[in-house]
Amino acid sequence: MNYSQKRTLIGRIVYIALTLMAVTILCVTMYTFFGGSREAATPPVLTDTPDTKLPQNTDKPSPKPSDTENKPSDAETNKPVDVTPSDPSDTEDAKPTDTPPAKDWTTLKVMMPLNGTVTKRHDLVNAVFSVTMNDYRVHYGVDLSGNMGDDVLACAYGTVTLIGKDPFMGYSITIDHGDGLVSRYYNLAEEPADGIREGATVYAGQAIGSIGESAIVEIAEEPHLHFELELNGKPIDPLTLLDYREPTPEPEQ
Repeated sequence: MNYSQKRTLIGRIVYIALTLMAVTILCVTMYTFFGGSREAATPPVLTDTPDTKLPQNTDKPSPKPSDTENKPSDAETNKPVDVTPSDPSDTEDAKPTDTPPAKDWTTLKVMMPLNGTVTKRHDLVNAVFSVTMNDYRVHYGVDLSGNMGDDVLACAYGTVTLIGKDPFMGYSITIDHGDGLVSRYYNLAEEPADGIREGATVYAGQAIGSIGESAIVEIAEEPHLHFELELNGKPIDPLTLLDYREPTPEPEQ
């Protein structure tokens, strides 16, 4: 290749290089012009970062608290409420207790279970002569004279606790009058009065049975009721509680 050809080749390379540079500059210029305009037209996106905070509208009212904030918690609503008055006397509707006061039987009287006279007294110290047994022995009750079939009455209000037959004192009925007082009726007829059974409630003066002749240790005596009283588990003299008056002796002629 001669000198003329080399010069022509170099000129072409320079021309191509200049052309590429011109095209490159034109592309950069157009990108800068059109790309920058598009970015300027797009509003910036604001983010809630520590450096960029969104403005707040302070004119809006604060939100109202929900109803649940004013309601008491379950622990408060489930607390027991003490409704016991500090002083019972301060309560206008206070009711008296249903339990009646205890009876003091040592200051009270009971009615006679039979309208008769005392033929044999109570004595736990000095033995009393027994016509039937022909000996002397203590006597736990009193014997009240009567006739066969006469009604025997409950001496006070109470509950029948036992109806049975004692091997020596015959058919008997036991009544619990409460507060430690118990009455026992011996030498009765076999059949009790109507409605009298164990557990039945009786009132003072109610017929519970009748005089019989079932007490074998007193069978030789006149018809009578053997009557006993027990206070707090111990036998007592029935005449201390019975409303009994000694019969007035008839004047001698």
